[in-house]
Amino acid sequence: MSRIFVGVAWPYANGPVHIGQLAGAYVPADIFARYHRLRGDEVLFVSGSDMHGTPILLTAEREGTTAEAVAERNHRIHAATFERLGISFDLYTHTRTEVHARTVEELFLRLLERGYLERQTQESPYCPKEHRFLPDRYLTGTCPFCGHPSARGDECDQCGHPLDPRSLGAPKCRICGSAAEFRPSEHFYLRLDKVQPELEAWIARQTHWRPGTRRVAENFLAEGLHPTPITRDIDWGIPLPLDGYGGKRFYVWFEAVQGYLSASKEWAIRQGDPAAYRPFWEAGTGVRSYYFIGKDNRFHHTLLWPGLLLAAGALPLPYDVPANEWMLIAGDKMSKSSTADPSVFAPALLERWAPDLIRFYVALLAPQNHDTEFHWEEFRSVSEEILSNQWGNLVQRTLVLIRTRLDHRIPAPPPGWSPDDPQGVGPRLRALHERMTAEYEQVHLKEALDLALAEVRDANRRLHEAKPWQAPPADRDRALYEAVWKIRAIAIWLSPVLPFSSAEVFRMLGESSGPGPGSWAQALEPPAPGQRLGELIPLFPRPAVPEAPPSPPDPGASAAETTPLEAPPLGIVVGRILRASVHPSADKLYVLEVDLGETAPRTIVAGLRASYPREALEGRRVLVVANLAPRPLRGIPSQGMLLAADVDGRALLLSPPPGLPPGARREGSRPDDRIIQYNEFASTPFRVGEVVGPDRPGRSRVSLGDRTVRVEGEWPTGARVVVRLRAAEASEGEVLTMAGSTWVEVAPEVPLGATVR
Repeated sequence: MSRIFVGVAWPYANGPVHIGQLAGAYVPADIFARYHRLRGDEVLFVSGSDMHGTPILLTAEREGTTAEAVAERNHRIHAATFERLGISFDLYTHTRTEVHARTVEELFLRLLERGYLERQTQESPYCPKEHRFLPDRYLTGTCPFCGHPSARGDECDQCGHPLDPRSLGAPKCRICGSAAEFRPSEHFYLRLDKVQPELEAWIARQTHWRPGTRRVAENFLAEGLHPTPITRDIDWGIPLPLDGYGGKRFYVWFEAVQGYLSASKEWAIRQGDPAAYRPFWEAGTGVRSYYFIGKDNRFHHTLLWPGLLLAAGALPLPYDVPANEWMLIAGDKMSKSSTADPSVFAPALLERWAPDLIRFYVALLAPQNHDTEFHWEEFRSVSEEILSNQWGNLVQRTLVLIRTRLDHRIPAPPPGWSPDDPQGVGPRLRALHERMTAEYEQVHLKEALDLALAEVRDANRRLHEAKPWQAPPADRDRALYEAVWKIRAIAIWLSPVLPFSSAEVFRMLGESSGPGPGSWAQALEPPAPGQRLGELIPLFPRPAVPEAPPSPPDPGASAAETTPLEAPPLGIVVGRILRASVHPSADKLYVLEVDLGETAPRTIVAGLRASYPREALEGRRVLVVANLAPRPLRGIPSQGMLLAADVDGRALLLSPPPGLPPGARREGSRPDDRIIQYNEFASTPFRVGEVVGPDRPGRSRVSLGDRTVRVEGEWPTGARVVVRLRAAEASEGEVLTMAGSTWVEVAPEVPLGATVR
């Protein structure tokens, strides 16, 4: 068992948090803390509202109220938001507690005693019109590093560089806009320069940090650390515990980072054991401390906070600082004060969307290694395509079969079945479990999520191949038993990201509670045969697809055959890839320029990097769904979708019939086919099949591997074709044909039943 401390950046209590902050710090920190609790580790996860920042003063002045009223109101909003999102803090507090004030005062006096503080009289910004010294955020001007015209007195939002107010170009008062002056004022300074050698040696050992985070710390060290002020001329904040300094307060960054320590003390007091925090804050206890932040906080958590800890002595330094990049909106950093769209703030999101949908989106598109872009269309589509169509569908199909065929009880595997069968599910799950554990331990949260989602796709494929709905009882029971094992394992693996729906999966499996402390290893335990299922409900309900009007019945057809094909128009067009380039903001996507015989090439974003090198794509002929509504993928609008077969998680592109030029269309489609949404396309799935013979005049039978379906037309026996079904389990469909009624051939390596998407 490990001892893990997780701290996450303290949000200013000047307004609600937005989705960029959820993606950058709060959801990743919660995923990590939940994972370690599942491992059975001893975890302390804390944060709180930063009540003393100057943004709160600015908000109060704008609203005509007090800073205290603003801070208290927004702290309540923060706490309620995090609770509804399932952010599992051991304590979420704030910086106006007595414990916090006492902690800050004690550390200040300790640093003073140890010689790490000095008094300096410096020129401080002053507004002659307002007759007041200006806190750093009341000062604005031009950044000396990047030239941004609206840098603050303490930091530039554009380049993230901490600033000395005197370095700003053309400084002015943010309140009245008049030019600022600089007048002498005495302040206390932290001697970061005295701990630079220790910081350099420590940073050099942090080879497990994300490269960008370590590079920022190294760059600041290369420039040389200087004494940094820790007090301000302000009347909002924690006063100094010294006589003669009544008009000064501690600088918010000096006292806010100490919130990690004060929150730990407060948590211990609330447990009834004031010393309970010590194992997380004493050297030699084996604690690993992780601080989840956005990239604009890297200086404060890689140098300022560690410098404070070194100067104080005998306090453990951070083990890791998983700093994420930014989630942008319309190309800009999201901000409480400047982002105009109120719907991207957490309270508004929670009014419209289930917490797990929000958590999944920000986990899937988390800006772990580079900035990402928020788009509403992408937000809506990822839950439909992945959660509903893949994960929810796997759970629903498996459990409905058990309910209807096996009287609600998980079957027993057939005689001779072994969880250690080299060709069975047990060894596969163990190997995947080890890989996922390794990714989580390295704080590779996106990689761990990708592994779990790949197993969802594989489980769906194996269920198709096993066809338990028509298999003999022994084969049926084995397929369903192994599917339940996989579902239970995946629910555990996904529970750090999807805590609410994972608990629901456990309930439907007949478990008394969801995944909890120590459950991680249970992913490798086969399920209990005979356990009765709970009530089944859709995990992620999908929007209904309008039904087509009924067609006149064929007197010689069965009832299943007369069901109309719910077929939105598909403008499938032959294309040729002109250029392929790596997506600048996504590790798995290409940006393609595709000739569709139109006046200009289309831009299509495709997840093909794991399947094809770039040079294998350029010049290749492809099939494109050209009438899909454009949708942004990681900030780049995609104007269509390439058709590919899903084979063991790899996308194998379908090729058009020989001789058809770019622009040739699917038989029966027209250039003016109406634009459709992705869920309409997915409502009538495509599967790979093989013609097994005629059915009756004008009709053929096609094997999909798990069953045989009827299709219109007389097709050569043995032809490998793509069949468009009216629904997932339909018994009837149509063969995908292009201009001239030529069918789309499928490569032999694509197995029967493979899904085309």
